[in-house]
Amino acid sequence: MSRLISTPEYRRLVRSSIRTCSKTMIRARFSVLFLALALAEVSAPWVQPTGTLAQTADQAGQSETWRRNRPAAAAPRPFKLPATREAKLDNGLTIVLVEDRRAPLVTIEAGIPLAPRLFGAGALANYLALSEATADLMTEGAGSLTGSELAREVESLGGRIASSANEDYAEVSAVVVSENLQRMVELFADVVLRPAFPQSEVALHKRNRFERLSVQRQEPAFLAGEMFDKVVYGSHPYALGIPTSQAVRALTRSRIEGFYRSTFSPEGSVLAVVGDFDPTQMEKTIRELFGKWSRAVSHGAVREARITNAARARKIYLIDRPGSEQSDFRIGGLAVKRSDPDYFALLVANAILGAGTGSRLFLNIREQKGYTYDVSSSVSSLKQAGTFFGASETRTEVTVAAIKEMLLEFERIGSQKVGDQELQDAKSFLNGQFALSLSTQGGVADSMLRTRIVGLESDDLERYRTRIDEVTADQVRQAARKYISTVSPTIVVVGDARKLVKELRAIAPVLLFNTEGRRLQLKL
Repeated sequence: MSRLISTPEYRRLVRSSIRTCSKTMIRARFSVLFLALALAEVSAPWVQPTGTLAQTADQAGQSETWRRNRPAAAAPRPFKLPATREAKLDNGLTIVLVEDRRAPLVTIEAGIPLAPRLFGAGALANYLALSEATADLMTEGAGSLTGSELAREVESLGGRIASSANEDYAEVSAVVVSENLQRMVELFADVVLRPAFPQSEVALHKRNRFERLSVQRQEPAFLAGEMFDKVVYGSHPYALGIPTSQAVRALTRSRIEGFYRSTFSPEGSVLAVVGDFDPTQMEKTIRELFGKWSRAVSHGAVREARITNAARARKIYLIDRPGSEQSDFRIGGLAVKRSDPDYFALLVANAILGAGTGSRLFLNIREQKGYTYDVSSSVSSLKQAGTFFGASETRTEVTVAAIKEMLLEFERIGSQKVGDQELQDAKSFLNGQFALSLSTQGGVADSMLRTRIVGLESDDLERYRTRIDEVTADQVRQAARKYISTVSPTIVVVGDARKLVKELRAIAPVLLFNTEGRRLQLKL
């Protein structure tokens, strides 16, 4: 399929089909096109495969004995991105251009840093509410167009556009057929540089956010994650997953507009373009449209927030959900930021411990013990810090047993050296995930963006596989001892407190909270 997509005949066919579509059919036709492209791009030329199916077919024709033996993993092949053109404008905006003419599509992504600051009491929730609202509303009217006019024009171009915010940066992304690229870039510039923040859309955002707050508070997994981040990150902006209802209520158009002017700046921002376009012309267009983007209005020196690990002893944070037949729990603590030298060793340790159906946690707690349907562990590494944690959802009566088994697996990976096969399996798993993440234009653009915003080297993607393969069994054990704690982990449990608290006290001291995060007196 990838050969077909890269032929001029196919590209002309796609463009002809798009021109003859009625506007009402554009979404349906592009859903099919994007699916076909996603499947085709798995064979992206810069992601080299590690084996072939032909060998297996030949073996099958000779005998059935091959089924009894696991096929040997081929040596990882060199990873090489296509030619990348990078430039930096005088205002501080970095441009990254990756030409990929296999499909008549272009993906555009812009990342604007949201530098975490040191806040006083109560200001953290306001910061999150403002950053979230500002990013979400950027596509609800920009330049001379209202939100509905912008949506209609983007749709008529055969594209889509969206905006959002994460812990480190706000992001605006767009996809469009290459023949309509020029107009999409103009609309994209309006969204980034001239958002209107209409009063009606601000009011709608607030109503919708109140409803989502209510829904989120009913989800045990969300409650567990929210409490975990609060405990681990303390007063840092990373600690708050969602704004409070008071912070949402305080949102106004003038405050959102002021936050945009003081925070959204070309300095440190990155604009990545991947797809079927002329790099020279694209750079010229971006310079014309974004070259006059002025730096944010400064309001004096800002102290950057810092994170310290406050955990000194094992504690359990129990969130009471009376009548619940299940419990959600999360165990972990502060780990590494993305640029930390220990990142890759911890990534491999996590793959062995809880990433995938062949991991230790899955095989023990789910397969052998039958305590849960799913169990896993994760490494979340951001620009300034990160976390490691294991998580699961269990029946109430086996919650404590599952927690104990997870802590035993934490202890084992830090005390016993992993075997060669287990280590290699983890590396193959991670390299496979990496290849899939870069198999689409969006994956490449997103990786280019994140790499530069979090401060990594420009060749980080090309060196990823090598760094994974260089991790040793001793480094895995050292990373586990350092970041996968059994002495002072943060343990969060969401469930029926009356059924859980007595057994949980045998593991660690218990602090009780309601679903709103308020501390309760433990009288159970």
